[in-house]
Amino acid sequence: MGLSNLKSKFMTRNDCYTTGRKITPKGIMVHSTATPGVMAADWFSRWNNSYKAGEIKRQVCVHAFLDDKEVWQYLPWNHRGWHSGGDANNTHIGFEIVRPDRAMSTAV
Repeated sequence: MGLSNLKSKFMTRNDCYTTGRKITPKGIMVHSTATPGVMAADWFSRWNNSYKAGEIKRQVCVHAFLDDKEVWQYLPWNHRGWHSGGDANNTHIGFEIVRPDRAMSTAV
């Protein structure tokens, strides 16, 4: 998979996007969603909401989600994300790796 699978759809309702703070990226930070079966495209509807308006319970936003088929960019690369504690939000692009496997079940 390469950047030919990159799709962009910015989370314009997320307070992180509307704040509009810019960064000069100096690195990347990789996280895991730890949510098996919720694919990269699914996170848009989950996080494209406003915490201030009471539409979402967390103030969080990353630049992109990656699964085994595609990459979805949800923040411009030069926007400050809300993906890390400390100063890393000021210097790093945040990616979430998606686990495509569904939750394990026991077949009888």
